[in-house]
Amino acid sequence: MENTPPREPIDPPAPPPAAVAQVNPVQLPEWLRSAQTEHQPTGWDRVRFFSARHNGALLLGLGLVLALLMVGGGVVLVGRVADGVRASASASPTPSPTPPLSRVGEPRDLFAGSPAAAFPPAEEAVRMPAAKSTGPFTAAQVRTALESVRKALIESRVDASMFMGDPEPFLSLLAPDARERSRGDFTNGSFLRYATRMASPSEWDFGVRADGRVSYRATRQNDVRLLEVSTEFVWAYPFDVDLRAPAGATVVALRDRVVWQVPHPDDVPASARGLWITSAEAVTWNADCAQLREGWVQEQFWVADVHRDQIPAGDPGTIFDLDAPAPTTTRC
Repeated sequence: MENTPPREPIDPPAPPPAAVAQVNPVQLPEWLRSAQTEHQPTGWDRVRFFSARHNGALLLGLGLVLALLMVGGGVVLVGRVADGVRASASASPTPSPTPPLSRVGEPRDLFAGSPAAAFPPAEEAVRMPAAKSTGPFTAAQVRTALESVRKALIESRVDASMFMGDPEPFLSLLAPDARERSRGDFTNGSFLRYATRMASPSEWDFGVRADGRVSYRATRQNDVRLLEVSTEFVWAYPFDVDLRAPAGATVVALRDRVVWQVPHPDDVPASARGLWITSAEAVTWNADCAQLREGWVQEQFWVADVHRDQIPAGDPGTIFDLDAPAPTTTRC
């Protein structure tokens, strides 16, 4: 798949200056800082002098008038203050908080807008067909083989132990001889055909989704009767990335086709009885190529000034569509 050529990057705007706490010196009250001056008579002093020269009735009337004036002035003052507060609130509304550029760890639907949005959780998607007697294998033997394949798919593509680099729970599901042979795949990096390890545990999110199909048949190789199970799945892995990234940039897709075989127990020694992987192939989309070459899965890093509204990997093509052929080439 070809990448959409990046547009000419635009220099990001300079970040706002950091907020610095202002330390103001202590402001003393004016009356504490001023030098003492000769006392001048106030308005109340004049009232007191006037009272000394006039009778009490006149003073009482004057007091009532002053009280009414004070009450009226207070009402006007309160009204003006309230109007000022309302005007200030309407003129300077509280700004809405700016959402963070990244919400790593915050719950959100990382599949929204991607082709995997309609996929069920991977554990539900890994469903086996009804077990029926096939060739020399009884229905019970077929059921046991299918259950082994189901567990192996979940351990290899969905379980956190494999994500973190521990293949032992998966290997324990294979036949003893197959176990030793497959263990080498985890040292030479060829395991990606049938297993997934994550490069950035802090960014990938639980909740793998998948779509797939399973079929089986009886066959024979070198006089060994085999039950052959073919699985083809699209695995969609969510990554919690920059909030500004377009829909789909949070998803890495891996489409695989694996052929599993279970030999008839009467035809092989005990060490060969059980589940074998006989062939496997896989293609990926939106995975970081450098990490992929090392055997680890991580999303391609989305850069706002470079990719804008484009997904770094470009068009996913037919990788999500099991009814269409899998892509034969990828960026990696």
